[in-house]
Amino acid sequence: MDQITELQVNSGNIEKREEVYEYLFSTYYSRLCAYALRYVERKDIVEDIVSDTFYKMWQRGDIQITSSLQGYLFQAVYNNCMYFLRQQSSELKRDTIIQDQFEDENNIRILDDFYERDSLIVQELDEAIKAAVDKLPEQAKRIFTLKRYQGLKNKEVAELLDVSVKTVEMHMTRSLSFLRSELDEYCPVLVSIILSTFL
Repeated sequence: MDQITELQVNSGNIEKREEVYEYLFSTYYSRLCAYALRYVERKDIVEDIVSDTFYKMWQRGDIQITSSLQGYLFQAVYNNCMYFLRQQSSELKRDTIIQDQFEDENNIRILDDFYERDSLIVQELDEAIKAAVDKLPEQAKRIFTLKRYQGLKNKEVAELLDVSVKTVEMHMTRSLSFLRSELDEYCPVLVSIILSTFL
């Protein structure tokens, strides 16, 4: 990133450009993760929260931050941590109810039916993932395809496309956040398990 663009970013002028987000990602990602760990004590979840924060900023387009850039980013991550914790609390209550239902002998048949349909659900989810991947920007789709369907590592993808490893990581985290939002109608646990194999 050139010095003028860096000064613009640090003054709060966040343009929707790849090099701008590469700079934000490389400069603040680790610090934001360390900060988020104060509230959410799971590294994998924290990484998702921070990545999702950058992705939501990207979705908004050009942003003009009137407060300090660092303060803005830390506040955004804090808000997303609080949202996650509220959601987790709600899901815990819901899961407790579901578990109680499954423990009832009258519901054993329902559980058996789920396992019989499991392969169809996974197949349907795989098709939904392919459809969602088609909606990704061209560069993100290319990187995702090389990692997911050709099994290349981040460094190999970076060398093949002549980009930095950080760029590959940024596109993957952004793509996974997008896929989660596109697949929100499916079972969150199943989606998380499948998407975790893409890293």
